[in-house]
Amino acid sequence: MEKSFRLKPSDIKRILPDIGFALATDKITVDGNRVDYMIREHSDREEDSGWIFYGGGETQEYIDDPNNTSVYSLNTLANYDPDIIEFLMYPPGTEVERNEDGNLQVISENTESPDIVFMLPVEKGHVNITEFWEFSVNSYMLRRFDNGSLVIWRPGFTIWLTSYTPDNPNYNDRASDLVTRASPNKTDLERIESDGLIKVRYFLDEEVNGELQSSAYIYGFTECQEIHIAIYFDGPKHRSEIDNVWSSLACT
Repeated sequence: MEKSFRLKPSDIKRILPDIGFALATDKITVDGNRVDYMIREHSDREEDSGWIFYGGGETQEYIDDPNNTSVYSLNTLANYDPDIIEFLMYPPGTEVERNEDGNLQVISENTESPDIVFMLPVEKGHVNITEFWEFSVNSYMLRRFDNGSLVIWRPGFTIWLTSYTPDNPNYNDRASDLVTRASPNKTDLERIESDGLIKVRYFLDEEVNGELQSSAYIYGFTECQEIHIAIYFDGPKHRSEIDNVWSSLACT
């Protein structure tokens, strides 16, 4: 019997990169339930993430019937329930359950948090990057935390961001020191200051794995906040996008 899925193919957006497939019951994809429980098992196949998703209310008889479970990409399942996104990189053996407050939480013991955590994408336009920093982007982009840095990307254009509270409140000294330490091969150096914010930008062609990689570095300095932005891009066609990030960068 053909299943009547809650979401049509046209409803499925690109939320995640291709990080594998998973099993999910019809309680989620047909009945439209939110994920109530998810467990990641070990898998010998690279394309199989090992995740199994349940929508709640599945009896053993229901689970034993293979017609009630199908294989989907993790991107598809994230469209059904975005709450699962932050848990997808947890290791095999992880169990996640929806609590009384309606939030998913890890319930397995001694589970290590992953270095990479996916997030909902950013839409074209204004983006609140952190509690204090914001800028605008020209396109819909995916987003993740990666070893302490925030990464926003799409093919050919990747933004790495790190923000922190500096020890030295003299933001003019910090900005000058950064320019002094920057690569001597930098080009198009710019520095502007207004309303207690100093911004610095330059471009740099770097060698990565024997090939030249175009990059732009943007920094923001205030008395109590600092942000470092590295943008890696393919070709001059992305210059307007970099200009947009640079001009719209603000500390709130």
